Amino acid sequence: MFYKQTSTVRKVIELLVILLIAGFVDQVFSLNMVEWVFNPFFIIVLLFALRYGLVMGLASFLLTLGYYMIEMSLSGGDVFLLFYDPDNYVELLYILVVAVLGGLFSTSWKERYESLHYTYEETNDENIEMKEVIELLEQSQRSMQERVLESEYSLKRLYDVAKALDQPSPDLVRNEAIRLIADLFQSEEVALYHVDSSQHAMRLFVRKGSGDSFPQTIFIDRGSMMYQRLFAEKTITIRTVQDEEDAPVLAGPVLSNGTIKEVLIIRDLDFARLTNYEIQILSILLDWLADRLEKSHKAIMKEEEKWMYPGTGIYYKEAFDEKVHVQEKRSQTYGVPFSTLRMDFNETEDRSLLEVEVILRAYLREMDIIGYDEDNRQLLFLLPGTESSKSSIVEDRISKYLHEKGVRYAE
Repeated sequence: MFYKQTSTVRKVIELLVILLIAGFVDQVFSLNMVEWVFNPFFIIVLLFALRYGLVMGLASFLLTLGYYMIEMSLSGGDVFLLFYDPDNYVELLYILVVAVLGGLFSTSWKERYESLHYTYEETNDENIEMKEVIELLEQSQRSMQERVLESEYSLKRLYDVAKALDQPSPDLVRNEAIRLIADLFQSEEVALYHVDSSQHAMRLFVRKGSGDSFPQTIFIDRGSMMYQRLFAEKTITIRTVQDEEDAPVLAGPVLSNGTIKEVLIIRDLDFARLTNYEIQILSILLDWLADRLEKSHKAIMKEEEKWMYPGTGIYYKEAFDEKVHVQEKRSQTYGVPFSTLRMDFNETEDRSLLEVEVILRAYLREMDIIGYDEDNRQLLFLLPGTESSKSSIVEDRISKYLHEKGVRYAE
C-alpha cells in the first residue's frame, strides 16, 4: 500500500519546508549544494515526483528553479545564464526530465494500484456478499431440516393423539382429551364443560385442577366477553386485555353439526407453548374429539339399548348402578362431584315411563341419566357435576315440575 496524502495544502507545506531547510542550510554554511554531484535538490524533486505524482514533481521543479535563480543572484551571477549557458540549463533540463518521468511513473503506478485496489475491494465485497448468501443458505437449510423433523414429529404426534382418542366410551374419550391437552400446553388447570341446549350455561364434565378454578356451572351472560366471542366465532379463543379478570387464558369449542356442544377451558399454561403450531394441533385435537364423542356416543347408545326399557332412554336399575360406579371412579380421579336422587313413582296407563322421560328430558340436562327401579317403583337420577349438598334443590324442582305436568308420584 502506498502513502496517500489527500490534502494539497499539506503537500505544498511539506515541499516548502523541505526546500527552505535545504536552502537555509546551504546559505548559512555556504555549502554550494547546487554544484554537488549528488545534488540534494535533485533528490528532493525526485522524491516528491515519485511520492505525489506529476503535479507535485513539476511544483518541486519550479521551486527548485526559483532557488537556483536566488542562488545565482546572491552569488553575483547573471540569472539569465541559467537559461542560456549549457552548463546550467542542461542541469535544469535534467531535473525537469526527472520530475516529469518520476511524476508520470508515480501517477501511472498509483493509477494501477488504485485500479488493483478497487478490484480487490470489489472482489472482497463480492466475497462478503457470497459469505452472507452462504450463511443465509445454511440457515435456510437448517430451517428446512427443522421443518422436516417438525413435520415428522407432527405426524407422529397426530397419530398418537388419534390413537389415544380412539376410546369406546365418551367419558374415556374426554379423559384422554384432558390428559393430551394438559401435556400439550404443560397445564395443570384444564377442564371440559357441557353446554346446555339453551346455550346460556355450561356445566362441568371433567377437569384437571382445583375446584376453585373450575366451578360446576358457568353462566354465559352478556358480560362474559370471551365466551360471547367463543360462541359467536366458534373457534379457539384466547384471552385479551379487554376480557374479565376471571376469564380463562384459552377456550376452545367442541362442535357437532355446527353447534357448540362442549367447551375446553385452560386457565394455566406455558405461554412459550402458545404458538401457531400448538394452536393448530389443538384445533385438530378438538375436531377429532368432537368426532370421537359423537361416534362413541352413538355406539354406546346402540350398545346400551339392551340395558334400557324398550323405547326409552331410561336404564334398568343394574345398568344405572353401573353408571353410578363409573361416576364414582371419575370423581375419585378428577374430583368431579355428582349426586343421585330417588323418587317414588308408580307407572300407570296414563303416564308411562316414555311419557315421563319426555317430560323430564325437557327439564334435565343432556348429561343427566335416568333409571327406574321396578321392584321399588322408584325413578333414579344421576346428576354429574351436581354436588350432593345441592341435590335436594334439584329434587324439589323435579317434583314441582312433575306436579305441574300432572304426573302422579309418591311424596
